[in-house]
Amino acid sequence: MKTFAAGVVATLGLAGLSFADGPGGHVYDISIPSADVSYSTTFHADGSMTNTLGQEGSWTFEDGTLCIATDAEPVCNPFEPGEVGESVTTDEWSADGSEMIITRTE
Repeated sequence: MKTFAAGVVATLGLAGLSFADGPGGHVYDISIPSADVSYSTTFHADGSMTNTLGQEGSWTFEDGTLCIATDAEPVCNPFEPGEVGESVTTDEWSADGSEMIITRTE
């Protein structure tokens, strides 16, 4: 299950591009019901990211596209940061197409 979660995280950083209106300084809870996995990811303002699975990486946000890199190939997808409490359900961020629920908590 940890390997699955690592793939998911890799699909949800790269420092150096514009962070305006992106996820910087925000925390998101991620739930993958089919795998019974839940964790929180913090997008730090400096372009780094950490999560409660103990993983670290980097992120960039430019022109509405969020790119996240851990120890795997970066994954980039359209992303809207949303307001605290807003959730989105998507399969675009998971490595195997599993549905994820992403909720902004901070």
